[in-house]
Amino acid sequence: MAWFAGRLGETFAILSVLAFAYGGVSIAKAKLYGKGDGGAVLSVVFTTLLSALVWAVAGTPAGSLPDTPDLMIGLAWFAVSGLLATALARILYFMSVRDLGAVRGSAVKRAIPFFAAVFGFLFLGETLNSNKLLGLALIAVSIAVLVAVDLARRGGSEADAVASIGYAWGTASALCYASAYVARKLGLGYVPDGALGTFVGSMAAVAYYTFAVSFNARARTATFAALSLKNNWAVVAALCFSIGQICNFYAIQHTAISTVGAIQSLEVFVSMVIATVVLRTERAPGWITIAAAVAATIGVLLVVA
Repeated sequence: MAWFAGRLGETFAILSVLAFAYGGVSIAKAKLYGKGDGGAVLSVVFTTLLSALVWAVAGTPAGSLPDTPDLMIGLAWFAVSGLLATALARILYFMSVRDLGAVRGSAVKRAIPFFAAVFGFLFLGETLNSNKLLGLALIAVSIAVLVAVDLARRGGSEADAVASIGYAWGTASALCYASAYVARKLGLGYVPDGALGTFVGSMAAVAYYTFAVSFNARARTATFAALSLKNNWAVVAALCFSIGQICNFYAIQHTAISTVGAIQSLEVFVSMVIATVVLRTERAPGWITIAAAVAATIGVLLVVA
């Protein structure tokens, strides 16, 4: 318990991993029960409602917020982070999991630590010591091995080609998530309230979807279908991603984004257990996949040490 008390940021990051992992497997499960986005749009609504509740209960009261330019700057960064993470990154990640499955989709998400570490160094002045560099190298190798082995196993059919595009979606998602980490950290420097930050970010995403459905009939139809609550697993996925994002915001508030990004890379290992043992949506991984997950875990331990 003492470790958790002294590592509040790391604790929230671990909780975020658990929520995101279960949510990722739920996306794959939702695909088996019907078409749709797997709960992506619904997760934005849930994130808005849950973050508003957390802010009302444990956040900074609106009347206590500073009436200064810093407040507006902080809120602006929160809005940017919401567009990057809640709108763009989340949609791209849901598309990746839809094409690759929960285990491979979360494996590609391990690219987040690289982007987060580079962005943290460039924009936030965070340091990269030898342990962190070695840890990131291990994570890089594990991702490269996992993707290379999977692509080698795939055939030349059109279905395999379409599924392989999921790696592009996953990489783009990781880039957006890492960029959102920087925006969140900058916003928290002005307004140190994770719940408020999550709420403002999700409201920005809601505004994005509202704008999209106003001018695009196809987007309007897809959005209304996504909010129908007909797919129970999509609802579970949406709820998990909402909880995960709130925990992630608090994690970034209390520790470096490179550390948060590294811990998030453990999601592939947790997803592997949930997908193959708990929900059994995917077959048991081979020894290469397991070895890659172990290498990534060691890398994370080096980064957070």
